[in-house]
This record gives sequence, structure tokens and C-alpha cells, in this order.
Amino acid sequence: MGLKAFLMYDIGLQRLSYAIKRKKFIEKYYSASDVSDNNEVKKQIVYMADGRISPGGLGDRIHGLISLYKFCKENGFEFKVNFCSPFRLHDYFAPNEYNWDVEPECLTYDIQKAEPLLIFSTFGKYHGTLVQEATMQHKYLETMTSAQKQYHVYTNAHFAHTPEVYSGLFHELFVPTKPLQDAINWNKERIGGDYVAVTLRFQNLLGDFKEANFKALPEDERQGLIETVKNKIKELHDSRHPDKKFLVTSDSRAFLDTLADLDFVYTIPGKVVHMTYTPEHNFNLHLKSFVDLMVLADAQKLYLLVTGKMFRSGFAQSASFINAKPYEEIIF
Repeated sequence: MGLKAFLMYDIGLQRLSYAIKRKKFIEKYYSASDVSDNNEVKKQIVYMADGRISPGGLGDRIHGLISLYKFCKENGFEFKVNFCSPFRLHDYFAPNEYNWDVEPECLTYDIQKAEPLLIFSTFGKYHGTLVQEATMQHKYLETMTSAQKQYHVYTNAHFAHTPEVYSGLFHELFVPTKPLQDAINWNKERIGGDYVAVTLRFQNLLGDFKEANFKALPEDERQGLIETVKNKIKELHDSRHPDKKFLVTSDSRAFLDTLADLDFVYTIPGKVVHMTYTPEHNFNLHLKSFVDLMVLADAQKLYLLVTGKMFRSGFAQSASFINAKPYEEIIF
């Protein structure tokens, strides 16, 4: 099937899937009788992360947000961000060159003036390659935003799928707030110079990171996994970067604590949480996720290590895109 035929076929399936989800979403959250304070509705796209449906973790949410911003720049839409759950994004990232922040009173949930769109990526699992899926989703968004409405878009789409494009858009949108920048500086001072980064995603394999229904390994298998991964980090350091410090980030605090005897490793202190499963609106609770992201972004090179049942996370790659740094996955 050629790309054009593929897109036409897949957009049809996508429309059907999204129409079913959107109908239920509208019935639950929108009303034709709402009174809006807006006399005129701008043709506007609002990135939504308000707790009504999850666009994924931090990396996925920022990817979706930047992808929408790219679409708006190319198609003449005003772009705004309603990222208010489980925290307000502007507590960590302030607008830089473009004012994306939106006040709650500027949002309308009158279905005659607003339209929710749910556009979620499968990362190529069901729709060919990631690039093909992004192309299809971009086309879908074009066809669904022709009216004079405020479009509320929930998405983790990856339209901005090259580091150079992503990096430029990220820095147009964001600058760390002072508390975040202070935390970034504090950790980088303790690393003490140039560094390489390694990211590991165990989900709940080691029994210390509750996420959805992922099961922990039996006790007798956990130590074996820890030793396997720890030895891989040592090998990577000794064979490729013997003179560099290693920043290691992971969703398992238990694993990070086992690295204390490696003098070339630095780990960022603090509790690890996943925002989808941690609804508390607590600045310090979620700060570590942003510190991890931004300190990773300044590494000379970033690695994702995956073995066995570990998860192939996109977090490290998202961090590498921020400053267009080299990224490599090692599956062993």
C-alpha cells in the first residue's frame, strides 16, 4: 500500500476511533448551555493536561505540547497550554519567547465554541512507523480544525520528531523557573564537570515503583537483574567513557541506591514518582522529574539501557532532544 493510500485508510480508522472516544468525552465534560465569558471565540488550539485523561508521563506530555506548537506555527493558530494536573506547568517552566500560558477563565466548555480532540500515539505499533503515524495524526488534526473554535487537544503526538526541530521549539517555549534552575545548578555542581547519562526504566520489576498493574519480579530474580544492569553500567563506563562521570536516572530508587559504591556515578536525590499515578498537587514531589529531565538534557551523551522485561522508555530520548545531544539505546 502506498503512503497516500495508507494515510487515507488509516485516517478513516483513526476518525472512527477518535469519534467514539470524543463522543463520550463531550457527554461527560461539555455542554451546549454553558455561558462563556468570551464574546468572540478565537481560532485557538489549547494543549490540555487537566487530569481528565492522561497523555502519559512528563516526556510524552512535553512531546505532545511541542508537536502542537509546531502545528500552530505552521497553520496560523494561537497556541495556549492548560497544563494544570497534577501540577501547574508554569511552576517549573515559564514562557520564554512565546506566551503559552492560559488563564482558566479564558477556556470555554460550550460545545458550540469548543471542540475536544484526543490524539494519542501508539509509537508505530499499529500505524506503521512513528513518522507515518505522526504524518497521519498531523493530517487528522488539519481536517478537524477548520471551524472558528477553541480546540482542546489531548495528545502525546510526536510531530516534532527530529532533535533539531524539537530543540528550537522547546527553547522558544520554555525557560526553567528559578526554583527549578536552582535545583538543576545544585545537582550539576555536585557532578562537577562534563558527564554522560544513563537512564533505566524498571517499572515495578524491583517492587518499589507502583505503576498501573505491572508486576514485581520474584525476590530471587530481582538481585540478578540489579547485578546484570549494574555490570552493564560499569562496562559502558570502562569501555567508552573511562574519564567521565555518569549521571544515572531510574524509576527505581532501590536500584539507584545500589550504585553508591561506584565512585563515577552520580544520582539525583529524591523520591521517584510517575505523574499519572501521583495526583498530589505538590511542587516538591514532582520537582525531581523536571530536574532529571533538565540535567539529563545537558549530558554529553545519553544512553537508555534495556534488558529482560525492562521498559523501553522514551524519557531519555526526549531529554536528548532538548539540546540535540547524541542518544543511543543499548538492548542487551
